Amino acid sequence: MKTFKTLATLLFTSSVLYAQDIPKNQVPSVVLNQFNIDFPKAKDIDWEMEGNIYHVDFELGWDQDVEAWYESNGKLIRLEEELSRKSELPQAVIATIEKNFQSYEIDDVEKITENKNEYYKIELEKGKKEITININKNGTLIK
Repeated sequence: MKTFKTLATLLFTSSVLYAQDIPKNQVPSVVLNQFNIDFPKAKDIDWEMEGNIYHVDFELGWDQDVEAWYESNGKLIRLEEELSRKSELPQAVIATIEKNFQSYEIDDVEKITENKNEYYKIELEKGKKEITININKNGTLIK
């Protein structure tokens, strides 16, 4: 029993150290200023710190959830945007899905931008079966 408690304590402590909610006043001003420039209409903002990276969850409008990661110098290094409509996908991405996954329906879509590379993380479903694929903006499947 003592081993179990020790293990449970270690797991909880390590998860807290990995990503920790922080109040806005603990986010460096350079990060906050850049975030406000990048997303002036952001609402329902929650900050976390993951190592030395600042992770922020927020909403744009009533139907778009967004996550962004900033370095401590204010540089945006990753952006995940939830897309709510198939029409927001590039035609090349739609064509790849229609060609390779004909019997699947699009469930969820995220547009991910990292190091100036843009791709789409797409959950597809067919009945009870679900798969997740990544496709770049040119329609190429990414492994």
